[in-house]
Amino acid sequence: MVDSSTFIKDILFFIKDNLTTGVTDPITSTRSSQSKFIMTSYPTRLTQYPIITIKLTNFSSTSAGMQTTAMDVIISVEIRIWARNQKEKDDLANDCYIKLRDIQFTANGSIENYLYRFKLLSAVEVDEEGDNQPKSRLLNIEYKFFNI
Repeated sequence: MVDSSTFIKDILFFIKDNLTTGVTDPITSTRSSQSKFIMTSYPTRLTQYPIITIKLTNFSSTSAGMQTTAMDVIISVEIRIWARNQKEKDDLANDCYIKLRDIQFTANGSIENYLYRFKLLSAVEVDEEGDNQPKSRLLNIEYKFFNI
C-alpha cells in the first residue's frame, strides 16, 4: 500500500512488484543468481541484459484545498528497458506499458494504492552506439497522488 509518509519508496516498490509478476524475463532460466531482472536503480552488481530499472525522476505538489496541509502530488517515474536487441527492447517496453495500464482498476492495483490517472508521457529510444551494445528505451510515466 502506498502511504503518504513513505510514498517515494512505496511507489517504486509497487511498480517493481507489479512488473516482476507481469513481465517475463527472457533469460530467466540462464540468469545468474547475482543478477536481477527488475531493479529500482542501475545495478552495481553483475548485469545480464535484459534488465529494467525504475526510478522516481520528479514530483511536484499543489495545495489540496484551502486551509489544509494536504497536498496533491504529481509523480514522474522513469522505467528504462535495457535489452540485447531491438525486438527484445520493443517487446519488454510494450509489456511494461500494458501491465501498468491494465492494473489501474484491478484488485490491489494502482487506484487501490492511491495512484490515479496513469499516463505514459513518452517512450524515448536511447541506444548505445555499436553492434553489441545494449538497446534502451525510457518510458516516462506519471501518476497523481491526492491529499497527502
